Amino acid sequence: MAVLLLLLLAVGLRAEQQESSSSNLVTQDANSTLSTIQRLIQILQRCGIEETRALKRVFLSTPNITCNDGSPAGFYLRRSHGSRRWIVFLEGGWYCYDQRSCHSRWQRLRHLMTSRHWPETRSVGGILSMNPEDNQFWWNANHVLVPYCTSDSWSGTRVQPTAETRFSFMGALVVRQVVQDLLPLGLGNASLLLLAGSSAGGTGVMVNLNPVAALLPHVSVRGVSDSGWFLDRAPYSQDGQALAPLDAVKKGIQLWQGQVPSECRTLYPLEPWRCYFGYRAYPTLTAPLFVFQWLFDEAQMTADNVGAPVTKQQWDYIHQMGDSLRGSFCNVTAVFAPSCISHSVLTKKDWQSVKIDEVSLPQALRCWEMSAHSGTGLGQTPLPLKLARNLVRSGTSPTVEAPQRRRKTTGNNKGKKKKGTRPRQRRAVEGCTHHLIEHCSWPQCNHSCPRLTNPFTGQEMDFIELLKSFGLDMMSVANALGIDMHTLNNMDHEELLNLLTQRAN
Repeated sequence: MAVLLLLLLAVGLRAEQQESSSSNLVTQDANSTLSTIQRLIQILQRCGIEETRALKRVFLSTPNITCNDGSPAGFYLRRSHGSRRWIVFLEGGWYCYDQRSCHSRWQRLRHLMTSRHWPETRSVGGILSMNPEDNQFWWNANHVLVPYCTSDSWSGTRVQPTAETRFSFMGALVVRQVVQDLLPLGLGNASLLLLAGSSAGGTGVMVNLNPVAALLPHVSVRGVSDSGWFLDRAPYSQDGQALAPLDAVKKGIQLWQGQVPSECRTLYPLEPWRCYFGYRAYPTLTAPLFVFQWLFDEAQMTADNVGAPVTKQQWDYIHQMGDSLRGSFCNVTAVFAPSCISHSVLTKKDWQSVKIDEVSLPQALRCWEMSAHSGTGLGQTPLPLKLARNLVRSGTSPTVEAPQRRRKTTGNNKGKKKKGTRPRQRRAVEGCTHHLIEHCSWPQCNHSCPRLTNPFTGQEMDFIELLKSFGLDMMSVANALGIDMHTLNNMDHEELLNLLTQRAN
């Protein structure tokens, strides 16, 4: 049995060495190696060793850093001895911001506020999978899952429970202590740390990326934000039962004693809560960030209170949301943004399925990761703080307008190399790209989008049904395409998608 484990380790080391020396992401010559690994894993499963591959629970070494209810915070760890690459993943789950919302969360979502029922082991898919078929590039990295139990978008520093809610909020302190506890377990000798997260965890990545990078000065620290890039725009309508998202975040940052990037707080001294929104915080990040965001994110639509669109006004608002998201990525160096209706992806089993221009998300991520080794760029370069301040004072979005301003600055540097003036590097490794934004304006126009289900029947919706659910006049669609209704109703899904995409383009 030990021989099998050693053989598996040797194959893993060989695969990692090949990855680190290769400059081409999309080569397919690793198939035979992956097949061998898969057979070994199957043998280990039959021999009853599968349980050793699960992520194992570890509580923090500092007992006074806790979940909302005072129970110990912690993480789940799976070591990959011999690998110097680490993935620390922050789970998501929204937040609460006052006594009423926190009480409601405690009643309905208690597992997001306590560790009292955490199992000893957990298995997670996607980028934390140990199956090389499901996770070709990071299956043999060290995997760390940090459960979300602080309800503060991983930003809180409030140690003493408030009289109002009787909860503490220590998300940022949890992240910091997780990193400290991992140092003697191998993180101190790491070559790479990917700090990743989905939804509120994706926002938590942006909030904690600079502090984590500062804790690990000799490690290449990079962030991966999945579905955490929200917009601080006015909602479609006001929900009488809850605060608007902007007002909720304003209250939340005070309740949590929220920590946001210090450089961003300098830009927004009177409105530090704006630093929870990715396009505002991004220019101030000192470590590279990869952004994954569905252009029609379900959480964004929920926050905007747009509801199930049945009117032209709702449909127009959703289109504007997609356009606004595209605009917010103007200065983002590494991004993957499909035109789909969904939320989060990194730990889902089918995370490899979604593609843009035939490039999958794992391929784009790997291309971006390899850019550090190829010497062609480190991700994004933060805006000079003075420039960003000027953009804020002028009411201009620093993310959207930065490329033009930066080019001007570069042209006027008079031979002096200034921070933030390096041109963007989109193609970090020859033959691959990590900057992919869908330009089709129709939700679900990407053939690889996750399938939608009818909320009333639970059945999968076809494309015509989806369009009808948006309140679209199908006769107008038929007239615009130059076909009759019978042809439209019987048209193949992909054929209709192609027609609509061509017309949109």
